[in-house]
Amino acid sequence: MLKGYVKGMSAMQSYGDGEMIIENTLHNRLDFNWYMNDNFTFTLGMRNRIIAGNNVSVIPDYVDYISRDLGWADMSLVWADNQSWIGVSQLDRFTIDYTINNLQITIGRQRINWGQTFVWNPNDLFNSYSYFDFDYEEKPGSDAVRLQYYIGDSGKIESSTSINSDNKVTSALLYKFNTHGYDIQFLGGVFTETDYVVGGGWSGSIGGGGFSAELTYYHPIENFADSTGAVTSSIHYDYTFKNSLNLQFEALYNGFGADDMENGLGGIVFMDLSPKNLFPTKFAVFGSGAYDVTPLFRVMLAGMYGPNGNFMYIGPTLTYSMSDTIELAAIGQYFSMDEVEGSLANAGSSLFARLKWSF
Repeated sequence: MLKGYVKGMSAMQSYGDGEMIIENTLHNRLDFNWYMNDNFTFTLGMRNRIIAGNNVSVIPDYVDYISRDLGWADMSLVWADNQSWIGVSQLDRFTIDYTINNLQITIGRQRINWGQTFVWNPNDLFNSYSYFDFDYEEKPGSDAVRLQYYIGDSGKIESSTSINSDNKVTSALLYKFNTHGYDIQFLGGVFTETDYVVGGGWSGSIGGGGFSAELTYYHPIENFADSTGAVTSSIHYDYTFKNSLNLQFEALYNGFGADDMENGLGGIVFMDLSPKNLFPTKFAVFGSGAYDVTPLFRVMLAGMYGPNGNFMYIGPTLTYSMSDTIELAAIGQYFSMDEVEGSLANAGSSLFARLKWSF
């Protein structure tokens, strides 16, 4: 079975001294699933992008940033690298899956999602992602071996092991079960051979809305007895009213965060995320509201604030479904923060227009 989409997106971005950055992206995705028999499934997912504009020459090392591959196998190919445009293809799903009775074994590049909250996921040891990268709905995968044993309708025991581009192994066990309407999970293992980790999370409902949280504790493996650990945690609540208005709120505590935005705006826009690096500073809060004006037209406004460094983000989105397979969207992003000496910028704004055809 083959499915995918083609997207065309134009972007205007302005940072720091007001220089305008123009970007036009043609983005194609192909997802292929081959159900070989009752037990085996082969999956391949590939994204192809042509990016044109002055951003290719203005932003330092832009092609390296766009084509970076954090997996053990480099499955990214830059097939065109010019002064004003680049072409990049990436395999982000490439797996063989074997299922027999209650046991499922998946080998290859895959998404392992242990997160329970929406914006920041301390429990997601394998596939951290940026909320600001809205154009990558599928999110990255990791090169891993995953064993899942299902217990009843909603419980499972899982063992997952991945290796990254630095040849560092992350390996952990997860136990998940349901009680009193809540999905609860506990996990423990080793993260990138640097830290022992233990954690847990839940998702359920309270007051008619969704209520979830995650917490993970990291303790350095080296000098274990003489070192101290750190905690990252997030808590989330969302509520949908009868008129379709959806509100979401989330808060993050990051024990690895700095006391200020020492790397400036670039530390947000271009940061390489990990569960130990979900946000540059210690605290952050998020909120959003979305409303269906009509069944085809949706408006949303999101915001984020980090008190350390006075970071603020505002992001409006308008989405219109032209048909079952065609969607038109306009997305805005505005960032600001305290000025940091030597940083790329302390404020910036972007406007995106996107047309998507799914097949």
